[in-house]
Amino acid sequence: MAYLLCPLSSDHMNVLYGWKMNEPNWDLYTCRPVGKLAMKHEFAENLKKEIAQGILQVYVIAAEQDISKPLGRITLFDFNLRNSSAEFGYYIPAELRSQGIGQNMMRLLLERVFEQDHDLNKVYATTSSNNEPSIRLLERNRFTLDGRLREHYWIRERRYDQLHYSMLRSDWG
Repeated sequence: MAYLLCPLSSDHMNVLYGWKMNEPNWDLYTCRPVGKLAMKHEFAENLKKEIAQGILQVYVIAAEQDISKPLGRITLFDFNLRNSSAEFGYYIPAELRSQGIGQNMMRLLLERVFEQDHDLNKVYATTSSNNEPSIRLLERNRFTLDGRLREHYWIRERRYDQLHYSMLRSDWG
C-alpha cells in the first residue's frame, strides 16, 4: 500500500480528537501531565492556533487512495532555529499498530525534513524506557540513543527512564 504524509486539515480534526478521547493509555505515551481533554471545538481551535503560530507542524499519514482517513499522526514541535533542530512525537491508534504504518510515517517525515521543506540539521524524540514499540521504531529507522534521564517518568506507580533519540541530517540517506 502506498502512503502519503499530509499536513493536518480541518477534516482530520475530528479523527484526532476521537483518538485522544478513546485512547485508554494516553498516560503511557507522554511525560507531560495528562489533564481533562478540552471540548472538541476548543481542541480544534487550540491546535489550529499553535499551527498558525508555527509552534507545531502536524501531519497525518493516510493511504494514497483515501487521504480523508488518517491512519496516524506525527507532530514536529520545539523548533530551535539557532540549532536547526526540532522534536517530534507520533501516535498510531491501537487497532492500526504493527502494520508498518509507523515505519512508513517515520520515513515520510524524515524525507520531508531532510530532503524537502525544512532547514533542520537534527530531529529528535523522547520515549519511556518501557515503550518497546517506540524504541524499536526509532532504532529501526537508525536513530541514535543520545542518552537517558533516569527515572524521569512516573507512570502508574512506577518510574521509568526517558530515552533521547536523534537523527542528524548527515545520518540520513
